[in-house]
This record gives sequence, structure tokens and C-alpha cells, in this order.
Amino acid sequence: MKYTLVKRNKSLRTDSHSHFISWMRKTDLQYWRDNKDFMEGYSYRKITFENILIRHADESQFVEDLQKNNLLKIESPKGFFDKILNFNS
Repeated sequence: MKYTLVKRNKSLRTDSHSHFISWMRKTDLQYWRDNKDFMEGYSYRKITFENILIRHADESQFVEDLQKNNLLKIESPKGFFDKILNFNS
């Protein structure tokens, strides 16, 4: 799957929400001890500065709300070359 942060136009090909959130956490300017800590902090920033509510109880809800608020787009492989790229990742 291809996860794309819409506003930043940055993407990652991965097989799970957990890996995607870990990538978000590791590329953030602030240090976060784990994904749970990151999701809570990210949600706090979104509600405080942009009035966007992002649930952070679990990774599925977090990703669902990112998509619902047009912050994240998830695409599945469409063609032969995408399948090869995913296979080699």
C-alpha cells in the first residue's frame, strides 16, 4: 500500500498502519518514545492549531481519521510495476 501525507506530499510504501505511524513518528521534529505517544501528541497539535479531531486510542482509528480529514491518502498497487516495487521493498 502507498500511504501519502497529502499536505506534505510525502509517501511511504508499507504493509501496515503501524509501520506508517512509526515512519511519521521518526520523521517528526519532536522525539516520541513510541507510536502511542506520537499519536496523542499529533492529535493534540491538530485539535489545538487546526481544530481537526484525530482519535488516538488505536492505530486504526488514527489512520481512519487522517483519511477522513483529507490528511492521508492510501492507495493499493494498480499495475505490474507497482507490484514489483512492493515485492522488492
